[in-house]
Amino acid sequence: MGASKVVSASDAIANFVPDGAFLTVGGMHLHNNPMALIRETIRQGKRVKTLLTSPCGAMNADLLIGAGLVEEIITSYVGFEHLGLAPNFRRQAEQGGIRIFECDEPYITHGLYAGAGGLPFIPLPKGLEYSDIPKVNTRSYTFVDNPFTGERVLAGAPLMPEVAFIHAQISDAAGNAVLLGAQFLDRLMALASKHVILQVERIVPTSEISEHPMGTTIPAFLVDAVVEVRGGCHPTSSHAFYSYDEEHLREYLNKARDESGVEEYLTQYVHQTTENAYQQSMAERISALSFQEG
Repeated sequence: MGASKVVSASDAIANFVPDGAFLTVGGMHLHNNPMALIRETIRQGKRVKTLLTSPCGAMNADLLIGAGLVEEIITSYVGFEHLGLAPNFRRQAEQGGIRIFECDEPYITHGLYAGAGGLPFIPLPKGLEYSDIPKVNTRSYTFVDNPFTGERVLAGAPLMPEVAFIHAQISDAAGNAVLLGAQFLDRLMALASKHVILQVERIVPTSEISEHPMGTTIPAFLVDAVVEVRGGCHPTSSHAFYSYDEEHLREYLNKARDESGVEEYLTQYVHQTTENAYQQSMAERISALSFQEG
């Protein structure tokens, strides 16, 4: 099985997240956001030089931005699906408080693939060159000559984060992880990143992991730390375990309309509580949202 990598959320953040890191956060929209790791990052006041989301970031990005910890972000969208836009992201964008490297979804996918493969750059799918995004984000996009045809093609820079926060439903103590729902870009994030902190609902024996050979999408050798937090995605969902908490998300969005409300939310749910205490306070809500499979 390998040596145990199980640690607390506080130790994982303290030991593997340097101040000013290039951080990528897994999950997409309101699903599989590694919120326990996000909250602990805020408690420790770890600054994030660059934040990379999946093509559709949500609370995993907006809460870090609201805490004033993010200097720049690589993303194509940050929002809350049918509940509306991300208030902290939008406010900081309007006020110039955060530097935004706007990207299209294919670039984030292919950029992580290039980072995972150690490629110096990667040609992007045909048609993206007609977008205006390469004009406003010259750090991520450039044009190169195809060495075989001489054709001018759009290329993207590799994405190689220092740290990835990834949520999986189950893993063994060594970090062999199974994603029981959508993978999104989480596997690519793990492959492209120097360090991976894995948040899981349950730690199980390796024999149980072996029952999911096709689902063991993150092998232990990629993982630096395993953090078991049941309900750790709350208020977003954890596929096969529980749905997102729309009532809590609406509370967050209502408070995050202005900076004083953001501070009120952070004080109540982050700064003045531990992650264990947060989970205990939300246990009944998460249980009510749970699926039988979880």
